[in-house]
Amino acid sequence: MPVELVKCGMCGKATVVEQGGRHVCPMCLDEEHRLYVSVRTLIRDHEGDGLSIKDVAEMLEVDENKITHLVDNGYFSLALRGLRPYDR
Repeated sequence: MPVELVKCGMCGKATVVEQGGRHVCPMCLDEEHRLYVSVRTLIRDHEGDGLSIKDVAEMLEVDENKITHLVDNGYFSLALRGLRPYDR
């Protein structure tokens, strides 16, 4: 399968991924998973609060781009009814 050089959605460094694959480098895979679990838990605990990506990033004290990375990669396509990237 062809590969492409992309920017990691977690750390911003260049990485090689399979074409069409998630934009995350091998060094950030564990962090991506831990962040996913943290976001999922936060959303469950604040269901109905209408949190934005900015709200989630501030509550977890992480870069907003990392939350956007998870949303862009489909981690929260159904679970994030209230997580709106362009609010505020």
